[in-house]
Amino acid sequence: MDAKRIPSAFSDAALEQEQRRRVYRALAVLAIIVLIGTVGFWWLEPEWSAWDALFFTFISITTVGYGDYGLDTRGEVFAMLIMLAGIATCTFVFGQVVQLAVNRQMTWRKRMLKHIAHLSDHFIICGVGRVGQAVCERFQEAGQPVVVIDSNDARCEWAREHGHFVITGDAGEDETLLAAGVQRCRGLVACTPSDHANLVVTLTARSHNPDCTIIARADDHGAISKFQRAGATRVVAPAMFGGHQIATMLVRPHLADFLTQMCAGDDDYQLSEIVVDPGSPLAGETPASFGKNQPELVFVALKRNGEPTRIRPDASEPFEVGDVAIVAGTLSALTHARTLAKAA
Repeated sequence: MDAKRIPSAFSDAALEQEQRRRVYRALAVLAIIVLIGTVGFWWLEPEWSAWDALFFTFISITTVGYGDYGLDTRGEVFAMLIMLAGIATCTFVFGQVVQLAVNRQMTWRKRMLKHIAHLSDHFIICGVGRVGQAVCERFQEAGQPVVVIDSNDARCEWAREHGHFVITGDAGEDETLLAAGVQRCRGLVACTPSDHANLVVTLTARSHNPDCTIIARADDHGAISKFQRAGATRVVAPAMFGGHQIATMLVRPHLADFLTQMCAGDDDYQLSEIVVDPGSPLAGETPASFGKNQPELVFVALKRNGEPTRIRPDASEPFEVGDVAIVAGTLSALTHARTLAKAA
């Protein structure tokens, strides 16, 4: 553990513990006041029962009042003292409970921001409506770290319940994106319901991180070029994509079912990509030689820097560093292939 972080964590825990002790002491004082009031009224008013004395003590402390109980002068003086002590103690207890709750929330947020400050190569999701929630679920299935940004408390609570880091605020503001670690992130998704908000997020994120992948949602098809000029790596128009998918389901239903199952991972086989990193043992090996040891893999396409994507790459052409191979296969075979593609 980092030595610089120990005092901070210790002070947070010590502060919360001290506040708890204050609440417990105040509750103990309040219980003593209620006991003194009950015994005192029971002794000053012989015709009262113990329950009457306890009830009158409570309505005096809470200042509710239920009419004149016919106290004599001694009882009225005693009631005033109980009211002063009880009201002061109740106010103190309420204030300490509120302060404890607020400080716990602030401590939780502080610790979360510390965790985010140590994240790198993570993903940021701006907006967790229906589209954003679907994106979060896929990242969670893949075990990828995600930081969610949204201004809606209910949607932020959803993200927290699903184990994601959450920052409540405007994703278009510099300080919000910086708090989410935009300068260290691997990718960002701008999927709020507003094209204008997504455009601002794209511009702001690109200014802080020129290298990250930015996927932007655009409801207006005419705004796609604006997003590209703003720095979006990819632009997704859900309405247009949904229309194309519906048409494909009607014209080529079996192909649509196959692609849906492959991309969603609902079948034994999945469609994925493998990136050949520098120093990878896969560099210099051919698809044919690699396929002999991994017969469950099918090489669908190959993307090489500066070249168009090639369908059915040449089985005898060696892989180069930076190549992206589109492959289909079982989950275990894909996992093994991705491991080999990484640097040794």
